[in-house]
Amino acid sequence: MPCPLSYDSWVRSYRNTAEGNDEIFAAFTAATASDPLLAAHRAHVEAHQLGFGEAAFHSLWACLLAAAANRFDTVRALEIGVFKGQIISLWALLAKTLPAKLEIHALTPLVGNPAPGPGLWQRLRYRLDRAYREQVKSGNFYPDEDYEAIVRRHFAHHALDFDVIHLHRGYSTDPVILGKLADARFELIYVDGDHREAGARHDFANFGAKVVPGGWLVADDAGHDLPGNTFWKGYPGVTAALAELKPLGFENVLNVGHNRVFQRRAH
Repeated sequence: MPCPLSYDSWVRSYRNTAEGNDEIFAAFTAATASDPLLAAHRAHVEAHQLGFGEAAFHSLWACLLAAAANRFDTVRALEIGVFKGQIISLWALLAKTLPAKLEIHALTPLVGNPAPGPGLWQRLRYRLDRAYREQVKSGNFYPDEDYEAIVRRHFAHHALDFDVIHLHRGYSTDPVILGKLADARFELIYVDGDHREAGARHDFANFGAKVVPGGWLVADDAGHDLPGNTFWKGYPGVTAALAELKPLGFENVLNVGHNRVFQRRAH
């Protein structure tokens, strides 16, 4: 697997300092660029505007999935907030290299959340409507597009079968979806949904409880308070919402850019 050193080695040596965070971000970025599979996948994402994030995250996922496959016979991985399929398609590619079975779940509405057009009303609403202002500041608006078709084309480009993905179509707050997943457990969860503080707190509290002991939760856009100078830090609301994880037994063991890795204590 294209992981610079091993996941365990990075955890043991990790230092949450500006120098340490800049160093690890550079190392994981270089690891992605040097691996043909990761580099090609990221290049396709960037060329066709199929996702955000950083190239460093590709090698982070390679490290995490390798560690999970060495620990568990089956790795059930859930992404909350799929957008155009960057992460789940990467997981599906990496699954072919793993010694364990990878079962991929995706919780996403596959619809847009378009922002109002520019104008006087939009400016007034931004000044007067706190909830609307928070939506803007947290990057929660997305254009109306056929997201399912986009994700299917993304998978097809890499000769992957989207229909093997366990799709939970809707929002993470949907009572029907929450009911269906009430007894679900996962070895790995990636939270990249609602970036407002209340929405992030909901996802961390409700889905963090579904991570098995020894498993991981990765929080996107959650590095607002991290020292470092070479990477974007994310949103303050998501970072504040991380407070939900400690009572569930999570420890922040590694950070790569604004992707923060939490591991749940093994009982």
